Formats: sequence, C-alpha cells, structure tokens
Amino acid sequence: MIIVFICNKLSNVSKGDYSMNTIMKLSSLCCLALCFIAIAAEAAEKPELTALRQDSNINYSQMNFSLFSSLYNLGILNGGMAVKFSAPKAGWKLQAVRAVGWSGYNESTQSYPGDGVFLLEVRDSDMNLLYKFADVQNNYFLSESGPVLGEIEIPAVAVTGDFYVILYDRGTARIGMENNNGTGNSFIYLGGDLVPAERVDPKTNETIGVNWMIEAAGN
Repeated sequence: MIIVFICNKLSNVSKGDYSMNTIMKLSSLCCLALCFIAIAAEAAEKPELTALRQDSNINYSQMNFSLFSSLYNLGILNGGMAVKFSAPKAGWKLQAVRAVGWSGYNESTQSYPGDGVFLLEVRDSDMNLLYKFADVQNNYFLSESGPVLGEIEIPAVAVTGDFYVILYDRGTARIGMENNNGTGNSFIYLGGDLVPAERVDPKTNETIGVNWMIEAAGN
C-alpha cells in the first residue's frame, strides 16, 4: 500500500504538482519500501533453527556457571572445549554454533581487548573433521557488562547420529562453564583425545562433572 501511494504521487509529476526535491524524496521512499519488503521476505523464508543443548537446560540467567579458558585455566593453547550432540533427525544440518562467552572489558580504561583468533571445529562420531572455521572473538563476545550468547553462523553441515562441536578459545574469550549437573557430554579435546570435563571442589575434594555452555543450532 505504501508503494502504491508513493507511485501514485510520482505519476502526478508530469502535471507539475511537485518540485524536483519532492520527486527525489518520493523516489527514495519508494526504494526504501522495496528494501523493507525484500528484507521481510528473506526473513520469512529463513526457517527458525532448532537449538540443541547438553547442559542442565535451565535458563542461563539461573545457572550456576563461571567463565573458562583452556589457556588460562589449564595452560593449554590448543585445548578445545568439546560438546557431544546427536542429530535429532535424518538429514539434519548444523547451521550455527552458539556459546556463552565474553571477550572481557577494562573498566579503568573503558576499553575492549584487542582482536584474537579462536577456532571452531565440527567433527563426526569418529572425530573426523567435517568443518573448520577461525575468526576473531570480538565479532561475537563483546560486552561491557559480562557474558553474552554469541552466535557463529556457518555453512550448513550435514550431520548424522552423534557429532562434536569444539571451540578452541586460545585465550581470546572465556566460555561459559556450568559448574555442576554434568551430563557427561562435555570434554577437553587435546591431541585427538577426549577427556571428560570435570572440576575438583576445593572444599570437599570431590570430582564434579561440568557442562560447556555451547549450543548447536540447525534444522
């Protein structure tokens, strides 16, 4: 309706009803309306992704979690935070990885850390590499106030049965770790080996399973 109205107005130009300035404004509005329609059509065509989680599945704001870095917590540069998922149906394709993480923020200088490169991998149940991607952490985890849920879009990767999503933080951003309620699906991946993600309670010396706050999204 907006476009019809604008175009009707433009059709009156030949009658001398409008100045050149008005013509330019109406033309711009017409183009803008067409852009909005194109964006809306694209959004309507894009199906909503199904998110898979392997933690306690409660709201993140209610979760007992801390931030973890394989570099700073374990002193391992090439250690990855791996989560095991299962494709919910045949033909399911992974299209995004979401993670609770934070680049950090310096309150004193009111500045963010510089860009650093992290690595994302997708592997099948036999740990064969299906997809690999590197980018800078500040594209996903910038915030002045604390951790955010960053979404990393990837080309559709077909997965069957069990598969693994692995994030190598390399000290660029700390990733959310649920401190209890371990589901047995979170690991440290190092040198081809999967080691269960666990922590030791300093008060009781009890070994407790933890969950990486990493999601796999697709359809």
